[in-house]
Amino acid sequence: MRFGFMAAAVAVCLSSAVYAQAWSEYLNREEFFTVNFPGDPKVTEVAYKTGKGTALKAKVFTATAPAGSITAGRYAMTVVDYSSAQGELSTAVADAAKLYRAKGTPTYDEPGNVDRIKTQRQTVETPNMTYLMTEILAHGTRLYIVEAETAMNVPPPAQFQASVQILDEKGERIRYENDGVTRVRR
Repeated sequence: MRFGFMAAAVAVCLSSAVYAQAWSEYLNREEFFTVNFPGDPKVTEVAYKTGKGTALKAKVFTATAPAGSITAGRYAMTVVDYSSAQGELSTAVADAAKLYRAKGTPTYDEPGNVDRIKTQRQTVETPNMTYLMTEILAHGTRLYIVEAETAMNVPPPAQFQASVQILDEKGERIRYENDGVTRVRR
């Protein structure tokens, strides 16, 4: 009996350790970001419509954590290129947040920040009994939408949302200070 319990405990620990190793930092210098994903993301190009109706190009980076894992769900980073519509970038975060509010019932919807870059953070309960958790921010000429969709009984994917970093042209993390001076952590 003791051996069976010990074997089960070891199996759980080993499977958790193996699964934990599947999460890794994904770095994309072309789009100036890094984020943790549960495996290598699939990249797709899509059309993105701004709040004013302008069609822009976007890339969606998506990875899925398998069902049965404690982080089961779909994780995505959408990067929208606003270089041809820079005048609309000032409302891009609010426009994107409005789209997510329409997908269900918001349970959390507050401003936040990533390295002192203003963001909008949301948790939305969807009609199909999942949580959509987003961190939406704009920097340079890009809109970044960090999105996790998980079952309601799965712990919140804080490691995903908290892992996003915006990079400079050298591929180094950007951090802003209160005085408005850019500081880069090395």
